[in-house]
Amino acid sequence: MAVWQFVINLIPASAARIAGVDAARMSRTQLDEIVLALPIAEANALFAKLDMLLPEKPRSYTGLRVWGDEPADDIQVSFDEQFIEEIQVRFDVADISLPFIGGVCDLARHFDCVFATPEGAIIQPSREAVIRTVLQSEAAQFVQDPPGFIEKAVRLDREDR
Repeated sequence: MAVWQFVINLIPASAARIAGVDAARMSRTQLDEIVLALPIAEANALFAKLDMLLPEKPRSYTGLRVWGDEPADDIQVSFDEQFIEEIQVRFDVADISLPFIGGVCDLARHFDCVFATPEGAIIQPSREAVIRTVLQSEAAQFVQDPPGFIEKAVRLDREDR
């Protein structure tokens, strides 16, 4: 992942509920216990939707398919013989594409999913919710002011000593 990319994973909407209430945030431990587990029978529908969003890259690994461009917007899908195990999306914050974000949101809604960030934020699948979260991200801070972002990182490193 590049510093200018914002990363989300699709997770089942049902897994993003705690005591019957939609979660706004989950711990890393809670997220690590969640498995997407879409039936492999859904793969053709998923792959067709992804083909409409980004071009697929040549396959180099069994159980992994990638659409898009790694340093820009891309989608990685991990699967085995029974399930689609993970769908990870990376947005190029330096070149935000509203149609791409909208397509990813449509995809999530189609499969009854929400988004989770690596830090644990749960994002509903709407352009507005995704854009708001992206604009508050470290990737956006880097894109807006690379030298300031690096200076902040150096300062925080010094404070941690």
